[in-house]
Amino acid sequence: MLLSNPITILILSALFGVTVKIADLLDEHGLKLFRGAPILFGFLWGIIGSLMFLSNQLVAMFILAILIHWVLRYRIDYLNHGIAAVIILMVFLYNLPNLTMNWTVFLIIFIPYSILGLLNDAVDRGEIKGIIAKLIRSNSHYIIFPLILIFINANYWIILGVSLLHLLFYELTTGWGMKIIKRQKQQLTDIQ
Repeated sequence: MLLSNPITILILSALFGVTVKIADLLDEHGLKLFRGAPILFGFLWGIIGSLMFLSNQLVAMFILAILIHWVLRYRIDYLNHGIAAVIILMVFLYNLPNLTMNWTVFLIIFIPYSILGLLNDAVDRGEIKGIIAKLIRSNSHYIIFPLILIFINANYWIILGVSLLHLLFYELTTGWGMKIIKRQKQQLTDIQ
């Protein structure tokens, strides 16, 4: 099946990173694309996340862990974020009879991502500074913990691929989006 093909899963991972970040840029950073863009990107994020969830049991554990860690960190804080989360959770509930919980994958992603995410939030608030803040900001956990999973079981390689592509395209989209936001602000300043 096309959905369970590793190449399809990796493409979806890249698209997941892009849609998550564009939704964030539209809400929190002032990116302007077109009327209705925040809602559209909420739906796209939810649909892509759901397709990933349905693609592979291990990827489903990754998506579930990421989603719950975002809830814990109050990252589902705008309507489009909520739309995405609801779509993914509805697919989770629908697929529950067919889902085998892999607690190893779920916990090795959920626990450290949550702890490091909460520490990253503390960096945002200025509570952690210096080299520790830079280490936390590096997002190295998106590589380290999927690598740990591979040492546990080589069949978990797909989690590393999913995590790397999600992170890479999230960061590339951040750079692209911030340049556009800067340009949009400059255009407003020039008009005034």
